[in-house]
Amino acid sequence: MKEIFCSVTITLLIIANISCTKEQGITTKPVRSQSVLKDRLANAHYIGEHFGGGIIFFLDDAGKHGLIATSSDFEEPSVWSYKGTFDGAQATALGKGSINTNRIFKTEGAPQYEADAYAAIECLELQENGYQDWYLPSKEELNELYKQKNIVGGFNGFAYWSSSEVNAPRAWLQNFGSGLQSTQVKLASYALRPVRKF
Repeated sequence: MKEIFCSVTITLLIIANISCTKEQGITTKPVRSQSVLKDRLANAHYIGEHFGGGIIFFLDDAGKHGLIATSSDFEEPSVWSYKGTFDGAQATALGKGSINTNRIFKTEGAPQYEADAYAAIECLELQENGYQDWYLPSKEELNELYKQKNIVGGFNGFAYWSSSEVNAPRAWLQNFGSGLQSTQVKLASYALRPVRKF
């Protein structure tokens, strides 16, 4: 009987020791996770931060990449296009504005006279705060910019062109007074706010 009691006691001590060891291992994991989380937060950007030549208005889930807008509009509104051709710039999603802008330039080309400049080329030719990779935002990028208009600042209550076209004669724009997105003929002049990715 004494041998059984000793055997049970030893078994219980071994189980208790294993449990304590496992428990100690568990308690250290949240400390490491908090440290990793703290490091991520320390390196993350935020909406409204002055960074990369402008102001951040959109961030990915990790907070390390996103979209930046210039701090002001161009002085004069611009037409989307003088030619009224289909440029293949129909992408509307986030991250597609630069593709649209390059497609527009490829089709529309460089204007012979400065007065014939159009929205996409004005953005492409911009050199602002040491950066020259600005472009005309896509429909969804422009909508994200509208959502953060009070943080970014400097907007008027008029409409802004996106780089997303509907067809040969029309493209998407967004009214920064009402937030309404609609289409308009490309020959109409509207405000521009260039953006860039980081």
